[in-house]
Amino acid sequence: MIDNRTQASTGGKPPVHRTRRSTVVIVASVLAVALTVAISVAALAGPATTPARSTTVHSLPAAVSTTLPAAGPATVAAVSPPAAANPQSPGLLVSSGQNQSDPFLYLSGGRYFLYASGVPGTPPVNVPVASTTTFDHWSQVSDALPALPAWAVPGFTWAPDIHRFGSTFVLYFTALLQGSSPPMQCIGDAIGRAADGPFTPFRTPFICQTDQGGSIDPRVFTDGSGANWMLFKSDQNIDGATTPTKMWSQPLTADGLGLVGQPSELMAPDERWQGSIVEAPDMVEVNGTYWVVYSGNWFNQPSYGIGAARCAGPAGPCADISPRPLLGSNLQGEGPGEASVFKDSAGVWMLYSPWRSLAPKPDKPPRPVYITRLGFGSTGPYLAAGGPPPSL
Repeated sequence: MIDNRTQASTGGKPPVHRTRRSTVVIVASVLAVALTVAISVAALAGPATTPARSTTVHSLPAAVSTTLPAAGPATVAAVSPPAAANPQSPGLLVSSGQNQSDPFLYLSGGRYFLYASGVPGTPPVNVPVASTTTFDHWSQVSDALPALPAWAVPGFTWAPDIHRFGSTFVLYFTALLQGSSPPMQCIGDAIGRAADGPFTPFRTPFICQTDQGGSIDPRVFTDGSGANWMLFKSDQNIDGATTPTKMWSQPLTADGLGLVGQPSELMAPDERWQGSIVEAPDMVEVNGTYWVVYSGNWFNQPSYGIGAARCAGPAGPCADISPRPLLGSNLQGEGPGEASVFKDSAGVWMLYSPWRSLAPKPDKPPRPVYITRLGFGSTGPYLAAGGPPPSL
């Protein structure tokens, strides 16, 4: 459905304590409304004061290159570093102060920006962001999205992703839909002029597959031609359901505020360790081969892990390269997941967070953010040795 959209900065209900994703249990609002229209993945047009939504995909300048240099000795060294010395403890702890899930790293203006899922409180921090040039000393955490749209419940903001389209930055996020029963999550979008915000959200959700339990985990992927794609998950496991979930891909319009055509299914769970859930997809292209890194199983279980699959292209389909996860519970914590991939000319890195850190109160984490280098060999991605991306 295509509709006109306006930007909004109004909030919703008071903050609510939460647990993650579809297992969250919420007392329904007195004014809860039954969703009667199944909204398919929608590209919703903005008003005259926001960039117009187009129906074609064009290549626009990005804040940082998303492809490696042409094949050669430097490329081989960048994408095929030595394997990690200890696969049970592969990650480097990121000391940015963001002890939340869904970490995402972005490079803009000579600085690294790290985003994570929201922090409940009074008021909540909807999209925590901090920046650095060295990975050793981080700026103070601020809120990139200080005000939510009216459709989103405060305190339930997940999985931020950011991408630059021309001179405009677009922030994508997951939020709980006001008045939904059972609790449903949708993907929103917001625009800003700087990587750390503040971002102004649109009034209505960007993607909300209400006929499939909602939509979560947005990630932008830019292919070798410069075309941008939105990756996301349909939330069939809403409210603890065992219906298998799916991961999707769909081209974005030139301004990042719309979608082109219909979504393509990337993959569904088909390995034992995944249970009935695959989620949090992020894609990377290495020397002409497309890979999707994703999470499998329930997020709050030791069986949660990170998998890797080879894809025919940005629209899929994708197939697992191993019956086992790329990264599972280890000495750094149980249930690592919600990974994102950062790529530059020096190599490829993966950020993630365990559900249960080995902290004094494992039931009430902080959920530490880790980063590990990835290598790519003849059999696919592997955990590699080496520190964080180079200092700027």
